[in-house]
Amino acid sequence: MNRFVWATSLVLALSSFSAAQNEIGVLAGGMFTSEAPPQSIACPIGGTCPPPRATNSNRIAYEGVFAHRLVNFHLAGIHLELPVVGVPTRSLVAAGLRQDFSTLYVTPGLRLQVGLPFLSPFVAAGGGLAHYSGTTSVDSSTVGVFQVGGGFDFSVIPVLKFRAEVREFHNGTPNFNVGPNNLFAGAGLVLKF
Repeated sequence: MNRFVWATSLVLALSSFSAAQNEIGVLAGGMFTSEAPPQSIACPIGGTCPPPRATNSNRIAYEGVFAHRLVNFHLAGIHLELPVVGVPTRSLVAAGLRQDFSTLYVTPGLRLQVGLPFLSPFVAAGGGLAHYSGTTSVDSSTVGVFQVGGGFDFSVIPVLKFRAEVREFHNGTPNFNVGPNNLFAGAGLVLKF
């Protein structure tokens, strides 16, 4: 009897892995960044200067995501995913000075998705790196980042889904004064194969 239970468990586990499914998606949306804390600066004339507030402009962002379903529970599935979110141009204004930069987030992680007939909600979490590229190499830096998010997929046809999602990226401090909380909200298409 014990062998039967183990054999049945092994067959069920292997069948859930063999029904693996891959996805590749492209999304576009906006990146909304929290304000950075003020930094003190030296005044050119001497004396005391008020600390400048650093404000970030909210810009368009793009996401490419690849996912592989690891386990299929039929009602839900666990996916290993690799989301890559890029913001080509961003600006930081502090004390009247403007600094342009771009950002790339690479945060592999896991996604838990419920498989309902037309609507499939999901939650995701992961960690990785955020690369900030400033106008000079001194301004460029790579920091650790954690992301958590969620959204839902609408089935368009069996191999194509429409996705809407929100991801929060919380990163370390790069070489310049950028806020640690970055919210990506986007939508796009996902191809299943």
